[in-house]
Amino acid sequence: MKNKIFIGALAVIIAALLWSLDGTFLRPNLYQLPSPLVVFLEHLLGFIALCPFLFIYRREFKLIKKKEWLTIFWVALFGGALGTTFFTKALFLTGFKDISVVILLQKFQPIFAIILAAIFLHERFPKKFYLYAATAVFAGYFITFKDPFTITRLPITSYLIPLFSLLAAFAWGSSTTFGKYSLKNINYGLLAALRFGLTVLIMALPALYFYANLIPTIASRQWITFVIIVFSSGAVAMFLYYYGLKKIPASLATLCELAWPVSAVTMDYYFNNNVLSPTQILGTIILIAAVYQATTLNRAYTITGQIIKGQGLGGKIGIRTANLEPGLAKDLPKGLYTCQVGLGDKIYKGLLYYGYNSLSKNDCLEVHLFNFEGDLHDKQLIITTQSYMRLPKKFNSAEELTEQIKKDIESVRDKI
Repeated sequence: MKNKIFIGALAVIIAALLWSLDGTFLRPNLYQLPSPLVVFLEHLLGFIALCPFLFIYRREFKLIKKKEWLTIFWVALFGGALGTTFFTKALFLTGFKDISVVILLQKFQPIFAIILAAIFLHERFPKKFYLYAATAVFAGYFITFKDPFTITRLPITSYLIPLFSLLAAFAWGSSTTFGKYSLKNINYGLLAALRFGLTVLIMALPALYFYANLIPTIASRQWITFVIIVFSSGAVAMFLYYYGLKKIPASLATLCELAWPVSAVTMDYYFNNNVLSPTQILGTIILIAAVYQATTLNRAYTITGQIIKGQGLGGKIGIRTANLEPGLAKDLPKGLYTCQVGLGDKIYKGLLYYGYNSLSKNDCLEVHLFNFEGDLHDKQLIITTQSYMRLPKKFNSAEELTEQIKKDIESVRDKI
């Protein structure tokens, strides 16, 4: 397991380092071309390189359901077409003289990804997330402008650069959410090929209709740059990223992606002599800290403990739960979670609740196991949280509590 996590994390870090090379050394050579044409051509060449995966994993096409096809299309539209176009446009507007701001603002991706997961995948997150998200927005303002107190005198370009950067962060953040969902049933290589192929179809109309006449004028050095992008920051980096994302949690992937802004800002300093202002450095530190705290709220927690004797309240309302010592969950944000429960040599799906119990009037830690029959007395459980479902609630009666528990169980049972 540790080896799998290490390899996955290393793959994401390498992908992030390749992305940092893009804005500093590669994309500046394409500065004279329109952004839609650049995105179309780099994805066309990338798709050609990834085409073998369509044949190798052709049998997995039948595993892709209608809902997953929709998520893959979303990944192509937002992650491939819109995200790359917005990012390229932001870089072009800087004239490649101040690319650090564009790259640092990409750290909003996890914030957007978590929000979209809540909206579309019905995932939930602890209330502290709102505080961290607001802190990240505050920090983003200070990153955007070298002197955040004199923005009224800045040219319009100074506002468009962060706008396109944040649009790229939103697009790529949503792509991460749905990309992780799509990887459940298909290979990472197949997903990368489908993403590039669908992006080519999406970008073909705007690129060829408006800019087809420019293709013959593309210089040989620019074609060479396109090929280098394919085998570095483009198709190869995306393949490595999905390979790593398949093996590690999204929260860990977010940490590994920090290699991108750190290396890119360092390169921007050494090769372009661009230095962040003191307020931008402070904003960067606050942004990274806030994003880290926000993403770790949804990380998996593992609790190991022996079942203790409860008050039998679960039995009275017809729903059996196993009680554990609440102190075992001191680092766990309070709320209801889906989880996996290890009992002996078997693994069960379950619901874990940590927080205020309206019947006992105290905090409790209890888990309900699905499809389990037998005695749990004095057994030891290994519980690993999965998705955060809701905050703790207080109820005025046992009937209200019973009704809520039944709703929680039914909402999860359909997914088991």
